[in-house]
Amino acid sequence: GDRRASEEMNDVLAQVATNTETSKNAGNAILYECVQTIMAVEGDDGLRVLAVNILGRFLLNRDNNIRYVALNTLARCIADDDTKGVNSSEEADNGGGESKDANTAASALQRHRTTVVDCLKDPDVSIRQRALELIYHLVNDANVRALTAELLGYLVLCPREHRSDICARVLRVAD
Repeated sequence: GDRRASEEMNDVLAQVATNTETSKNAGNAILYECVQTIMAVEGDDGLRVLAVNILGRFLLNRDNNIRYVALNTLARCIADDDTKGVNSSEEADNGGGESKDANTAASALQRHRTTVVDCLKDPDVSIRQRALELIYHLVNDANVRALTAELLGYLVLCPREHRSDICARVLRVAD
């Protein structure tokens, strides 16, 4: 993309992201589009952290649609970072799963790890599936034991037909 145009948008995006009221669906829609734009432009890390934090707040919303969109968008962010060579699961160094550089989108996502894991307990199967996909990307050396335990606990809740796939993935992330 155009680096100069992206830089000019950063201030506007930051203002919209921090000043938008989220008590109504329209505010959430504006924030979602703001997050999408932040992830699409060549913004700075601080702006991407802000976007991930907005999505983290979406995960706490009671509306399943908002939570589903947040999980989907976070998964896309991780996939985009992986293709760009920014691996969120390798950034940890302190047992808490936070990165050496606490001002990256990947480390911001690690700070929302507990909320993502809580989505595995959601009654909505689509929320659980999206959370599961995201958790695979969150595993790193610092949190592999805790997340593996969560994934094994999820085996009790998951549909029978998904158990072999989950077991295989648990083995892969534990390896």
